[in-house]
Amino acid sequence: MTAFDDHPRDRQGPKRLQWWLRADHDVLARIAHSARNNARLQRQLQAVLPPELTGRWRVTRLDVQALCLITESPLWATQLRYRRALLLQGAATILGQRPRQLQLRIEPNMSVHRPMPPARLLSANAAETLRRSAACMAPGPLRAALLRLASRQRPK
Repeated sequence: MTAFDDHPRDRQGPKRLQWWLRADHDVLARIAHSARNNARLQRQLQAVLPPELTGRWRVTRLDVQALCLITESPLWATQLRYRRALLLQGAATILGQRPRQLQLRIEPNMSVHRPMPPARLLSANAAETLRRSAACMAPGPLRAALLRLASRQRPK
């Protein structure tokens, strides 16, 4: 019997996610409740902030002690620090009492996978210069790289 077994004789195979999130499964129900609550708090705080800060942070805790946020970069942490008073006032509106402090944590991998920026295309002159440089070299990895780069020429 494991900690996840509901009944020792229940051997019907894997359980559906909804089964685990039921109220009688205390740990997972508390995690699900906390996630829903943080998402609600985040929506309410997002409404207080200027639009350019939308989506760059996430609420992890809000109580009378602190408003805790996670952001994806030091740049966004600085922007949130500049708006500390606005954030704490918004939290006070939601909570009924102003939190004592604002805590920020940076998690670089917080955001969803960002698409790669499109490759920049080269002018005809730049591509020709790369081809001429590659022509003067012996075959090898550098020459191959220069020719690949030259192939990124803008269409005429």
